[in-house]
Amino acid sequence: MFGLSGQRLQQGFAELGDLTGRTADEIIASVGAPISQSMTGPGRTLLQWQSGSYHIGILFEQGQFAGIMSEDSGLLPGGRALAQGFASLGNLVGRSKDEIVAVVGPYSSFSVAGPHQVLLQWQSNVYHIALLFEGDVCVGITHEFAI
Repeated sequence: MFGLSGQRLQQGFAELGDLTGRTADEIIASVGAPISQSMTGPGRTLLQWQSGSYHIGILFEQGQFAGIMSEDSGLLPGGRALAQGFASLGNLVGRSKDEIVAVVGPYSSFSVAGPHQVLLQWQSNVYHIALLFEGDVCVGITHEFAI
């Protein structure tokens, strides 16, 4: 399955569902070989897949799934509408991930930022915003850009 299109690769991961308890070998058998493999410590490996605009980096400990370190689905359509959706929410601090996603749609990028912290990003052809979350609560905007 090496060389799947970005959309097919993303769909392959979506079909796997919750990765908890899965091994690297099981995931590779389902979606194909990663494009890179890095040792991050004793018994810890970061595998990364990328095709087209889709990228996912998964951490494994002793060959078992330990967490998604980053995921990026590429550009979202409708940049002006995306910016207007965020503007309609007003102050984002204190809002939950689910509340924000319900208004503006799914994020295009996910990165671990620290213990219990994630950075979620929404990016389109004319608008980009990055929000820092502690748990499921937004603690602030780290970056916002509009053309």
